[in-house]
Amino acid sequence: MVIEKKSKEKITISFSGLIGKKELENIKSYIEFLEAKSIPQKKVPQRIINNLSREINKKAWEKLVKKRGIKLQ
Repeated sequence: MVIEKKSKEKITISFSGLIGKKELENIKSYIEFLEAKSIPQKKVPQRIINNLSREINKKAWEKLVKKRGIKLQ
């Protein structure tokens, strides 16, 4: 394996031809995870989390009621 830092924005990694497609996909996924992890995350306000949670629960409840044929008054 050879790693070269070409510039501030670009790094090149070369692997042996013995590495299979599945292993390359695993390496790619891991590198994408590291990239995503390094991006600073914004704090989401609690009210937005609560609203989203209520919406998800409402949709799940509506789906359950419809699936089971529950009659609400």
